Amino acid sequence: MTRATFLLALPVLLASTTSMMATDLYLPAIPMLPSVLGGDAAGAQYTLAAFFASFAVGQLIFGALADLYDRRTILICALVAFCAASIACALAADMDTLIGLRAVQGLAASAGTALAPAILREAGDDGVVVRLISAVSSIQAVLPAVAPVLGAWLVVAFGWASTFWVMAGAAVCTLLAFQALAKPSPPPHDPDRPGAVRRYVNLLKMRRFMGYQLSAGFAFGGLIVFIMAAPYLLVTYLGEPTSGFVVMQLVLIVTFVVSANLAGRLTDRYSIDGVIVAGTLLQNVSAAGFLVLVLARPEWLGSVSFTLAMLPLVIGIGMRNGPGFARALFFAGPHTGSAGGLMMFSGMSLASLGTQIVAPYLVNGPLSVALAVVLMSVVSALILPLAIRPVAAEEESPDAEDPVPDQPAPVTVEE
Repeated sequence: MTRATFLLALPVLLASTTSMMATDLYLPAIPMLPSVLGGDAAGAQYTLAAFFASFAVGQLIFGALADLYDRRTILICALVAFCAASIACALAADMDTLIGLRAVQGLAASAGTALAPAILREAGDDGVVVRLISAVSSIQAVLPAVAPVLGAWLVVAFGWASTFWVMAGAAVCTLLAFQALAKPSPPPHDPDRPGAVRRYVNLLKMRRFMGYQLSAGFAFGGLIVFIMAAPYLLVTYLGEPTSGFVVMQLVLIVTFVVSANLAGRLTDRYSIDGVIVAGTLLQNVSAAGFLVLVLARPEWLGSVSFTLAMLPLVIGIGMRNGPGFARALFFAGPHTGSAGGLMMFSGMSLASLGTQIVAPYLVNGPLSVALAVVLMSVVSALILPLAIRPVAAEEESPDAEDPVPDQPAPVTVEE
């Protein structure tokens, strides 16, 4: 990756970081909201629910807009809105106002993750895109561990509103980075100008795009189901200290970051599809091992065994995440903006659905989580042949043909 390419992509990486920060930095402030803003604990939780609901919907909205208008201009406008919403949240006088403003903030924040894949697709060939998307994934993996610690310090030192002032400052820094580093981009070339619904319908008909994006979505969903359930299982069900979960999360995050950043080198040496398949196999072996551990050796359950069982899964998803995104975008043709939004929406929706399904069964132990991880891993593997199996040109994207299915030639999306 050249220095020029990195500088071109840096504002996008910052925008994605700012978007993800809007939840993780804010979490430590939730317990004190009822006492300072009125309302109750349920209202405080609604500030999270409102954010996530608008954030999910925003993936589809900004994905559609990205195929009609200049993507950098859209992202800059969204960052301005995010900054304004963050300042308004910091000044909120009651819980209901904060809930409404968090919905606005979530919608604006969604642009950072929805547009990132499409903008990064412009940076170069598939090898470059794999590296850049892997960098974004690494940031998204590290933030849940780092941001709450920073948020807790801010809340203690400066009060709950300080977290929103920091979010606003991060948005300003990102805007300055766009002005200093990003090159202007004309609207994407799409002479037929299909509407948003038509673009999503086109994507749903693209067999190979859907294969890559759904396979990645189920893989991601299985990991998130485990991560979301792990605190309860380790601390409440198994009675381990919180430090056990913290150490486990740290090990898994570091492992993911390393494997994600090695993905680019692996795709240089092997085919992209080969790396994706290898990552999928690791994921399934790990999921099966976790289920065997839960069923056969319940006395071994704990932070150490959880970590060892899930390490191959984390390595596998780290390996396949960047290549899978790059490969899916390759088959999206001129609809890369909508494709990026749809991929983020699918991954978040599947993760949320899986988490909700296993939640009522956590009181009985980790079996429901292990079954969910296995099921989602198996489905991810079963879907993958739809993407990597060679098909006739007319079954692929009408705007992007892959002459060598196992080793895509470098492409550059014309803007």
